[in-house]
Amino acid sequence: MELAQVPLFRDLAPEDLEALERAAQRRLLGKGEVLFLEGEPVRALFVVQRGLIKVYKLDPEGRKQVVLHVEGPGRVLAEVALFLERPTYPASAEALEESEVLALPKERFFQLLEERPQLARSLIRYLARRQERLLHLLDRLVFHEVRERLCEFLLERLAEEGQGFRLPTNPELAALLGTVPEAVSRNLGELYRRGLIRLAGRRVEVPDPGALEGLIKR
Repeated sequence: MELAQVPLFRDLAPEDLEALERAAQRRLLGKGEVLFLEGEPVRALFVVQRGLIKVYKLDPEGRKQVVLHVEGPGRVLAEVALFLERPTYPASAEALEESEVLALPKERFFQLLEERPQLARSLIRYLARRQERLLHLLDRLVFHEVRERLCEFLLERLAEEGQGFRLPTNPELAALLGTVPEAVSRNLGELYRRGLIRLAGRRVEVPDPGALEGLIKR
């Protein structure tokens, strides 16, 4: 994926994109490989090129995972952690499948922010959109039923990745939707039986996005 297609960098001038590409370091991850661990010093901003990256926290005993979000191509990781007073990763990240990321070293990224005001403005807009997304998620968790939250998630993934997007496991999806795996399985099965989604393993197609949209109360 070209950096020009990444929402954070979409409005940048060609010379700014070239500067970022020169600073970036490509990293390949195998399935289950850790990108960073909670508590490690923040050394880079990451851009997902392909695959899926799961961001999660562990319970106090270090056994149970709570999935915070799953990011695919074009999404950015650790953009907020860069600016923390104590810049350590607040969560861990690992690849759900074979993945590729671009790492933008922290100090070089800060230097580019100072040198190129357009990049700073793009980052502020991106963080504002991220905040809006989090508020929407909170509203969805409080007021929407599991089926509606699931439909919204599927439509978001469809818009971002296109037909045949990969679905997280039911426990991971349950954590993202604020419910339990059984409820996810039941609602996915209902959507499948009604022909609203097609499943091939964990790959999903939505034959009629409008029909899925119609299940969401406004």
